[in-house]
Amino acid sequence: MEVSNSKKKLFGYLASLGAAGSYGISANLAKAIVNDIADPLIATSFALFFGFVILITIYHKQLVNIKKINKKTFLFLFLAGMAGSTGVGSQYYAMNNAPVFIVAPITGSYPLFAIFFSFLFLRKVEKQNISTLIGAVMIILGVTLIILSK
Repeated sequence: MEVSNSKKKLFGYLASLGAAGSYGISANLAKAIVNDIADPLIATSFALFFGFVILITIYHKQLVNIKKINKKTFLFLFLAGMAGSTGVGSQYYAMNNAPVFIVAPITGSYPLFAIFFSFLFLRKVEKQNISTLIGAVMIILGVTLIILSK
């Protein structure tokens, strides 16, 4: 049975809200960890390790044979992992040096980078419009207001 496109979109939106909530919790935990417990690099390493263990436990049945992954996809997986872990590490270093209420919104402005890179690399796959541009401007204004309110 095929899942309707609107149900897929709804699931995508709900998953996005789940991600936002998880990132909000993660930011506060990261601040507590680097303030009280560990160096940001050590904290990042453990956080990513525990995340890996949790994901492999939940999704072990969906694992694919690594030999069946083509080289381009494998390269993209590697680069995504590198970018993601760099992002987490950067967030932990930021939490170690600045208040969470400033760091989290700046970190949360990643959609600006996603919009920019999708324009560069996914131009044929995803179309951007005026709403995207307005949203990007709103993100910039929101982050600026939070930073200036300090």
